[in-house]
Amino acid sequence: MEKENPSIFKSAMNYGLYMGLLLIVYSLVIYFAGLTGNTAANYLTYIIYIGMLCYTMLNFRDKVNGGVMTYGQGVGLGTFTMVIGGLLSGVFGFILLKYIDPSLVEKIVNITLEEAMASGLPDAQIEMTEKITRMAASPIATLLVSVLGGGINGAIISLILAAIFKKEPSIFDGTEVVEEA
Repeated sequence: MEKENPSIFKSAMNYGLYMGLLLIVYSLVIYFAGLTGNTAANYLTYIIYIGMLCYTMLNFRDKVNGGVMTYGQGVGLGTFTMVIGGLLSGVFGFILLKYIDPSLVEKIVNITLEEAMASGLPDAQIEMTEKITRMAASPIATLLVSVLGGGINGAIISLILAAIFKKEPSIFDGTEVVEEA
């Protein structure tokens, strides 16, 4: 009787849900602390990504998959987890920007323009920066970037972490070969 392989997609859905909820809580903390648009606060999300993907891969390998995880399983698991987490986070961002606080887009644009002016950019580039920021900070762009960015970031981070956490099955753990007479 062969051992069933656990579903990577099912595990990614579970861990992606956790990641999405964690990202939503983090977004709420940033929002209520008034740190929206803060570059350092935005970079902290990468610590959440890496930490959550480490937890995801180790938990899958050691508790779900019997101590084994191939490189491909790790990359797939991490990428799908980030896409699901990005989708949930993106839906929250869409709701936040579209319905809860539409003035947040203006705040993000103003922060970006202040930084552009402080860096001494010419007026033409400042106008272009404003147009691009308005487009990128729109609710629908936030949703799309969260999902696509989640997939791309998930793939890149997972390529590295899967190499670290992979644990190939032993050649001696295979099924027993029975010869028929």
